[in-house]
Amino acid sequence: MHNDPLLTQAEIDFIQSLSMQPTPRPTVPQTARLSIGEQLGELLERLGEDENLSLDTHSQGEHLSYPLRLIRTGHESPRLELGAPLILETGDIERPWRLRLPQALPLLDNRGQPNGLQVLELSSNGMLVRQQALSTPEPRLLGRLQLSEEVCVRIKGHWVRRVGRSRYAYHLQPLCTQDEEQLREFLFEHHRAGQLNETPA
Repeated sequence: MHNDPLLTQAEIDFIQSLSMQPTPRPTVPQTARLSIGEQLGELLERLGEDENLSLDTHSQGEHLSYPLRLIRTGHESPRLELGAPLILETGDIERPWRLRLPQALPLLDNRGQPNGLQVLELSSNGMLVRQQALSTPEPRLLGRLQLSEEVCVRIKGHWVRRVGRSRYAYHLQPLCTQDEEQLREFLFEHHRAGQLNETPA
């Protein structure tokens, strides 16, 4: 019986380079495809289609968890497809990485109109908002975030606490899997852009 590694060194190098690759436009799903051996394909299939598989990396105080999907097409070799990761900051308590938006995003109501709240910081499960009017914040929100000209995600949220003058923290939850994936892609795009800017020339 051969003791072949599940992944070759080239495949490992490919996975490690994911966080430093140039980012495509967010309208294109940011997935990576990796051909795998028959042995690993059979192992993953035995885990069952309903299992949540992920590839996790830990580096520089961050934990990135990439969702994995096993893809088989006809008689081709099986391959793994990696989706945009959940990005976590590590420490005493792991928490989702927060993006400080370079420009505040208006929160839209279900008709696509601004509702008076502007998003200043964004993570996979929360947001910091600024309320333009001096009034009591809504305890629950249901609306949309226009992440780009092409991408708009539907979210719901509930008030957590007041952070400062006219600033409030909300717990955020995308309304469907597609909205969740698009939010992750948006965050991952900005996370990688920040890493590239920090890389010495």
